Amino acid sequence: MAVQDKYITLGGHRHRFIEKGSSEHTMLLVHGISSSLDFYEQVIPHLSRSFRVIAFDLLGFGLSEKPRGKVYSLELYASLIREFLIKTGSLDDKLSAIGHSMGGKYLIASELIDPGTYSSLVLSNTDGFIHVPFFARGISLPGVRRVLKKIITSENVSEKMFASAFHDTKKVNEDSYKKNLGIARDPEAFDTVMALNRNLPKLDLNRTGLRRRIGEIKVPVLVIWGDNDRFFSPSVAESVRNEIPLSTLVMFEECGHAPMLEYPEKFTRTVTDFILSDPYSRRDHADNL
Repeated sequence: MAVQDKYITLGGHRHRFIEKGSSEHTMLLVHGISSSLDFYEQVIPHLSRSFRVIAFDLLGFGLSEKPRGKVYSLELYASLIREFLIKTGSLDDKLSAIGHSMGGKYLIASELIDPGTYSSLVLSNTDGFIHVPFFARGISLPGVRRVLKKIITSENVSEKMFASAFHDTKKVNEDSYKKNLGIARDPEAFDTVMALNRNLPKLDLNRTGLRRRIGEIKVPVLVIWGDNDRFFSPSVAESVRNEIPLSTLVMFEECGHAPMLEYPEKFTRTVTDFILSDPYSRRDHADNL
């Protein structure tokens, strides 16, 4: 049965969200760039057997509002996440969260800005640990972005870019693949990506100083990566593990940037076993996966 879409106002803007499952353990899902909560649709049914699963489309993406002229920042997204958790009655000592790509960076910011929000975190192919040069903001200049918008949202280019997120597209459920490709092509979401690019200093863990505070994270962290990730090299995964205390790395073989779509059952099992295991055995358990 499909999960029923709901809507909630966060930061004065309408956001789409879902809720499934009734466990005392809550799992928040945070998606990545040019995406939506649908990126998790293959794991939500599995996760909801062990967790009360909640997820929402981040501001500017999916079916949430995409306000023009918004000044995006790590602080903004952290505040929206916290407001969502408060309004859905999810703040307790059994709250965990999964963040994919850009969503992982936002979860890191969320925990550093509001320490103790989560009992454990899962960071899948996370953003935030590579250097993005300032000149990259040039692609968001008006003339450049108009040309790029036509190219990147075109059928051929968008499909090639989306396919590059996977090691093998044949492993992905066909309906999910088509749905998420359509979401990635959304012209309004492209405008949000350009807004994020213009506000790079406010969205960068290094430039905001949050990366220097990574050692303040005191909860267990599971880092999941695909060994064929073309977006963020698997070598970055080692940096993430080395910088975050109490972190454990699990590398998925023959996997790209989206393990939750390529290996939904393995992804669910890895996450569930880590979070619900004895906290003192988490590292040994993950090392043996």
